[in-house]
Amino acid sequence: MCNYQTLFYDDECGYVILCRGCDSIQVAFGNVLLTWNRPDFYDFYNFIKRMFNETPIDSATINKKTLAIPVPCEGVRILLSSRELQQLHKMLDSAETELQSQQLMSMLSGA
Repeated sequence: MCNYQTLFYDDECGYVILCRGCDSIQVAFGNVLLTWNRPDFYDFYNFIKRMFNETPIDSATINKKTLAIPVPCEGVRILLSSRELQQLHKMLDSAETELQSQQLMSMLSGA
C-alpha cells in the first residue's frame, strides 16, 4: 500500500513525493508526471543538474522552449525553456536534499 511523503511542493511548478511502501519517487512538473525508482530518480536528477550547470541563461530567450529532456520512453522528450529548467532543477535539488536528510537521520537513529 502506498504511503506518500512530500519531498517538495510548489503550487506553480509541481511536486516530488516518495512512496515509502514501494520506494518510488513521483515527479509532477507542469503537465508531466514521471514515476521513478530511486536509482532512476538519481540518474534523472543528475542529468538535470548537469544540464542546468551547462546551459547558459540568456534573458532574451529564457522563455523559449528549446531544451529537449530525454526520458526512457522511446520517442518522448520533455520540452523546456531555460526558466523551466531552472524551476525543475530547484525542485529536484530540494527533493534530493530532503532524501539525503532522511537517509542521514535514519542512519543516526539506527546506530
